Amino acid sequence: MNFLAHLHASPNHPLVRVFNFSGDGYKGNRWKDYASNAELIGVGLHRHIDGFTDAHPLTRSALATLRPELGKVAGIALDLFGDYFLHKHWAQFQHLQPFTTHVSNVAFTQQCVTEISEHQALLKGKAHAMAPHLVAENWLLSYRDLIGLERAANGISRRHPVARALHGYFGDLPEGHYAAAEEWMLAFYPELIRSSQKWVEDREVIGSGL
Repeated sequence: MNFLAHLHASPNHPLVRVFNFSGDGYKGNRWKDYASNAELIGVGLHRHIDGFTDAHPLTRSALATLRPELGKVAGIALDLFGDYFLHKHWAQFQHLQPFTTHVSNVAFTQQCVTEISEHQALLKGKAHAMAPHLVAENWLLSYRDLIGLERAANGISRRHPVARALHGYFGDLPEGHYAAAEEWMLAFYPELIRSSQKWVEDREVIGSGL
């Protein structure tokens, strides 16, 4: 899943969201010896979300539709689609988390951008490098339209030549790709939120000194 979905799947705690956003910057497990509870849950949840998403049959089915055009970068495109459809169907998805039931997608996005901006010193890896751009250009909100997805995909293709198949992809979507991705998100995302909530509840850390 992409940035906004990771943030929405987190519990309603600023530092947990920030560490979830920064989850890819943590390698191995030695960091756990010195981590705070917020760090443990944020990074751990990030890994859970990635693993749950990658292994899910609905994800594999959607990727099978995208791969003939995109090859190995089909997963990146599906991640971007996820944030787009989270915006598009916010009226349905916002009720999956109690803290966004009465919050608009714009307001939640701005809250996350503010939290990331205020805690940039805690970020690791690529999250640390991209945070200033994400904040200044409000990437999270830009994913609400296909123009924003195209801009993001073209940027990825420029920075990473192996992702050149993404260049222009969202500006001229192959037939069936939009429908396959939307069908995936509508069916999969509620399962992801329930799984994420259970993962947090099973660790009983939110009420223990975060």
